[in-house]
Amino acid sequence: MDINEIREKWSLKQKNKQASVDMWNSMAESFGDFIVPNFKDNTFLKLIERNNMLNHEGLVLDVGCGTGQYALAIAERCQHVTGVDLSPEMINIAKQKALDYKIQNTDFYCRDWHDLDIEKSGYLHKFDLVFAHMTPAIQSGDTFEKLSAASKGWCVLAKPIKRTDPVSDAAKELVGIRERRESCDEEILFAFEMLWRQGYLPQLEYEKQIWKMKKTLDDAYGLYVNRLKTYKDITLEEEEKVKAYLRTLSSDGFVNENVDTTVAILFWHV
Repeated sequence: MDINEIREKWSLKQKNKQASVDMWNSMAESFGDFIVPNFKDNTFLKLIERNNMLNHEGLVLDVGCGTGQYALAIAERCQHVTGVDLSPEMINIAKQKALDYKIQNTDFYCRDWHDLDIEKSGYLHKFDLVFAHMTPAIQSGDTFEKLSAASKGWCVLAKPIKRTDPVSDAAKELVGIRERRESCDEEILFAFEMLWRQGYLPQLEYEKQIWKMKKTLDDAYGLYVNRLKTYKDITLEEEEKVKAYLRTLSSDGFVNENVDTTVAILFWHV
């Protein structure tokens, strides 16, 4: 495929943006319960360190930053980190975490990467490192190409592939959804080929992971019901059917799910 064919095939799916915001807002509190990762133990950070992507005068952009754990981890090794995310609750927690850890060289903004204009925002070729770690902010050729456009140095994209979500997949079947956007196998292929045809030398690394998720029943409603709404509008009857299914899975008020995936880390120099 040439570049234009990739752009045409890798396009944003129509979805309910408010449902996406609601879903991530509902998960913000649990995502905010973290200890800042370190460069000794974390695969993603070790890759950044090993390839000399950071310097103390450097500017960093974290796309889809969530509650800010990677922005905060990197802050001590650069001049400044900017984080953007579409969830206001995630951003509020990221700001509070920066205060808690007394980290002063970060800024977090509630912005949707899908709509963000790189030139008008002043982000064009501004950052020494641009990364998007496990975020749906990168869902198309357009949102992917903006990573390179914002960078004057390195870019890193981490996405889950070969992924199975047993609870989520069963909930989708209940309302007739066959598509699986959570596993990004095709997106990684599109991204690699796009970079290759643009003259870059992209590299890939992989890490096997199992995520043991434990949600209160209310949080599970927020996650799984709103995830379905990002695929299509569902009826109140379908929503109740999914909630009833989740209640059958609950134990002591919690819903457990083991998500099995491999994380693909794609990185390149612009």
